Amino acid sequence: MSYSHDSVDERTTFLDEEKHERSSDHRGLSPRTFKLLTLCNAVFFLATLSLYASSWIEFSVDGRLNPILRQFHSYSPLIDAVDLPLEVKTMNGTLYPNHHPSVARGPPSPEKDAVWNEWEITRVYAITADQIRALGKDPTTATKLEDEVYGLGDDAYASTFDIYHQLHCLNMLRKLVYPDYYPKARMQFPHAQDPKVMFEIHMDHCIDMLMQTIQCSGNLNLITMHWVNEEAIPFPDMSINRQCVANFDALTEWRKEHQVDPVKYVAMKKPQDVKQLPEADMWYKYFRPDKVNPNHVNGANPDEDFNL
Repeated sequence: MSYSHDSVDERTTFLDEEKHERSSDHRGLSPRTFKLLTLCNAVFFLATLSLYASSWIEFSVDGRLNPILRQFHSYSPLIDAVDLPLEVKTMNGTLYPNHHPSVARGPPSPEKDAVWNEWEITRVYAITADQIRALGKDPTTATKLEDEVYGLGDDAYASTFDIYHQLHCLNMLRKLVYPDYYPKARMQFPHAQDPKVMFEIHMDHCIDMLMQTIQCSGNLNLITMHWVNEEAIPFPDMSINRQCVANFDALTEWRKEHQVDPVKYVAMKKPQDVKQLPEADMWYKYFRPDKVNPNHVNGANPDEDFNL
């Protein structure tokens, strides 16, 4: 965009007049009034700073766990239950594996599978009805952990850890990279009407969940580009620094120590007359095409897609 000489002159004149007006206003104040206003501003600033500092100190040392995590994490009972200190870690973003590759890099082995299998186990954690409501869910259809079986009182319900579900999804993708080592990786729903389609539905679900999780993470880190021998174009250094849970293995051990009895949970039977959510519409298509979908009998709920 360009300006004519006249427009530049007019713009300069306007700014000069505005500056003159501000200067005149300042000269209109007596020295005593000006000092008083300056003092009031300073007192107000110090009071605001003091309130902020005191609230931060109270927030950080009032005995609650995870003061930093609380600032950006949605509600979870685990924030009050397990100490998860954060630290900045350098990711291993190398294209080629180093001397100590993670369990996410091949080739597969029984030792690596043992780590992934632990992450994939459904370990159940007991929460209360109020905690379920705080999570935005309805406790009336939640799975109750009956006191006569688990001995946890009359206000205990089943929950599982979302992060290990994400690792389960990642593990499904990992196995597909090594079909010779995991020949049954695609046979996840042998009893479905069409196992191939159900496999694709499951993998679409996993990819979608991982996509949403990555997009939701608020990752604003930058990857620097570098000149590298033998490379004609800039090459990315993906070993960036990220704010992480300091010890993820500690969370895995805590989950094992605080799970409800897994033998009892696996043996659980659905109580009679319990309030239930409707089954997904697509379930009837892929598992019971011979059964009438009760969600839409006689044209009921025509615009509602029942899908948990």
